[in-house]
Amino acid sequence: MTSDTPNSPPDEFRKRTLTPRTVPHHAARGLLNVPALVRANRSDRVSPAFAERLMLATTAVNECRYCARFHAGLARQAGVDQSTVDAILERDGVAVVDDHERPALVFAQRYAETDGHPGREAIATLVDTYGPETAADLRAYVRAIHAANLLGNTVDAVGYRSRRLVGGCVGRLHRTTVGSGSSER
Repeated sequence: MTSDTPNSPPDEFRKRTLTPRTVPHHAARGLLNVPALVRANRSDRVSPAFAERLMLATTAVNECRYCARFHAGLARQAGVDQSTVDAILERDGVAVVDDHERPALVFAQRYAETDGHPGREAIATLVDTYGPETAADLRAYVRAIHAANLLGNTVDAVGYRSRRLVGGCVGRLHRTTVGSGSSER
């Protein structure tokens, strides 16, 4: 069933979310990622600006509005110009970053597109390009933001479904009330 009015929401929420089946997997992966994320934040192998560009690239694929807003602000604080932030969020990021960062952004997008399963070749390319320690840092940032994206999208999906449910109930109530009111005349 599709909507005829231009301002009506689509009939289904189309962003990737957590589900009862995927919550245990993503929760375990998130907990196991904490030490790697702490190491990545303590090291100086990945600059704050690079980390934010990486997280924006992942967020662009998953389309989490909360993470996009938050990390766009952090990127700006880290010195990333607004045009670069915009390009990354429009999925044109590989065109605006330097050759050193491009493989990591491609990896981040692939990770999000495959829901955390980029493949051995993508991981090997990351390690070959950056070395094992920096690649581990990059992967930690991508895993963390991917999980946050799914959580944010899940919050939106619950709200979306709740509004549709309430809207459907109100619509049925209105039709029942209007229908019964007109038959009493």
